[in-house]
Amino acid sequence: MKRVVLALFLFPAALAAQATQVSTPHHHGSGQIDIVFSETGFSLALRVPSMDIVGFESPVENDDNRTRVAIAMSELSDPLDLFVTPPEAGCSTVTAHVVLTYGTTRQSGEANAVTGSTTAESHSEFQADYVIQCQDMNALNMIEFAYFARFSGTGQLKLHLNTGGVQDAVEITRAAPYLDLPPDR
Repeated sequence: MKRVVLALFLFPAALAAQATQVSTPHHHGSGQIDIVFSETGFSLALRVPSMDIVGFESPVENDDNRTRVAIAMSELSDPLDLFVTPPEAGCSTVTAHVVLTYGTTRQSGEANAVTGSTTAESHSEFQADYVIQCQDMNALNMIEFAYFARFSGTGQLKLHLNTGGVQDAVEITRAAPYLDLPPDR
């Protein structure tokens, strides 16, 4: 509870500092995650619309929304609860950095059906970067995406995987929330 109170106290300043542009268009229910493996662990970079996590994209304007964002940021700050590794791998979080970004994106030339204008739309997203260290990389044979069970607005993650210099694209969904890892990472 002390974490939430501290987060609520620091939250207005954090929002002002983190009000950066959302650089790419996004689709609700669908996020992106990049995973890069090293000899001793892996890094994850998660990008997901805030609508999927907290249920809204507008700037935070009331206490209820501030609380929802603070709780989400706290939960997103514990990656091994969201992306579960086998206990035998002995993985631990080295760093976790979570921000909420705001910005506008313009639909490329698409005109509004009512006004005929090509006005920009307001969007926000959570961006989280993690570094995970593992004691036994050979035991790291899969990752379970408990992320989907935690955040009900999520449906899929477009995953970009870099294992041993080989890149692959995989889609992880709520219906199949597991990633089997190749033994030769």
